[in-house]
Amino acid sequence: MRRIRIAATCALALGLWACSRGAGPLPSGAALGGLADIEQPESYTPATLYTYMDGGADFYVNQGLSRLYVRRYGRGNESFILELYEMKNASGASRVYQSGRRPNAEKELSSGCLASVTPTEIQVARGSYYLVGRNEDPMASQGDALIGVCRNMLNRLPGPCAFAAKK
Repeated sequence: MRRIRIAATCALALGLWACSRGAGPLPSGAALGGLADIEQPESYTPATLYTYMDGGADFYVNQGLSRLYVRRYGRGNESFILELYEMKNASGASRVYQSGRRPNAEKELSSGCLASVTPTEIQVARGSYYLVGRNEDPMASQGDALIGVCRNMLNRLPGPCAFAAKK
């Protein structure tokens, strides 16, 4: 019985350590256009990223992940998740974007920045950040809300866009 309690205590401590709470550069929902904060923000390091994603963590770590910030927002019956990958440098963020972008779905999201935009997901890289915004409803149609949330967040990030819109 004592071993079970020790194991349970260790598992709880590891879980709390792996998923630290911290918004980092992700603002409150109110600052992103009147959204509600659905859950507490989360952050992950290269050592704890595996607790957030089931498969694929090695790719981000190998590209120079410093930290991942995750926050869930909502408005009405819509809910969104923002994942902000802070990379060690801009080339790491650009490589991650290039690996997942959908070239036939790229649009100018904000201030000359090209983003991969689908009805349920937006991907964009700016400076040393790679941003992914998702509508958590997989059947969602293209709406202005997800675009607005991602555009607002993108405009808060420093540095040049990884891919600029052609003029």
